[in-house]
Amino acid sequence: MIFSKLNNKTFHFSDHKKGLMASIIASCLFALLPMYVQFQPTWPETAVTGGAGHWLAGQRVLWSSVIMLLGLIIVGRISMLWEQLKQWRLWPRFLLSACLIAPQFWLFIWAPLQGEILSVALGYFALPLTLVAVGYFVYGEQLSRVQLIACIIAACGVVYAYVIADGISWIVFVVALGYPLYFMNRRRYPMASDLVFTLDNLFLLPIALLAMLYLQPFHDWQQIEVSSWAYYLGLGITGTLPMLLFLYASQMLPLSLFGLLTYLEPTLVFCVGLLLGERIELIQWPIYGAIMLALVLIAIDSYKRRG
Repeated sequence: MIFSKLNNKTFHFSDHKKGLMASIIASCLFALLPMYVQFQPTWPETAVTGGAGHWLAGQRVLWSSVIMLLGLIIVGRISMLWEQLKQWRLWPRFLLSACLIAPQFWLFIWAPLQGEILSVALGYFALPLTLVAVGYFVYGEQLSRVQLIACIIAACGVVYAYVIADGISWIVFVVALGYPLYFMNRRRYPMASDLVFTLDNLFLLPIALLAMLYLQPFHDWQQIEVSSWAYYLGLGITGTLPMLLFLYASQMLPLSLFGLLTYLEPTLVFCVGLLLGERIELIQWPIYGAIMLALVLIAIDSYKRRG
């Protein structure tokens, strides 16, 4: 797979450590994406609310598809992709996977342009809770006492958000409930992460193209400047690399540990939101305080286990 070079360079690392490295790097790169979209090229006004975000989400799918196809050709794995595509009976499975990940692709581009970075961050804060729950109830993974306490504290923060802090944005539920369904579906049909990500984008590509043509007719595309196309290519790269690392980590780590490690991403996204001028009300701080306390407990527990 595309990560074969990573495996060769890190042959002395266990799968656990490789998954850990991939998860941390992916979180750092993901946090850059909300900042990257702030520098979007000038977008003409349309009757569609949030049209710029929809357009950029489509461009992300388009260029991610191109990048992945080129990458598979370079490493000599395009034939493996073709073998999967030739199995017509698997297409419903591929389409289901694409539909489950599509809201996440779109939301991570659209929400920052609507001033909703902190809502996205809260959704990713809640995600490990749902992943840990899935790992425990569905896959029978065991939690340490500290992990259980940390999850309870984090859950209290989420409950507080809903009961006290004026409810929870729908964005939170899309992130926190959508990803577990996607990962559960992925584990039912083991396949290399690079092939999965490519298939997800290819099956979303027709929808993305139709959406972009609706937002901006094809004859207008010819007027797009080269610098704008370069920006869209960069968007594809910025959205592709961390997702591949994220999928790789999900295969290398137990689901419960993978879920707990994903606390790093929303922390970084949260910081990006603050840097870009978003603010949270005083009543909402206990939500993040509970999550951060849970994260500290997890870090201490992991350190003691390594010691």
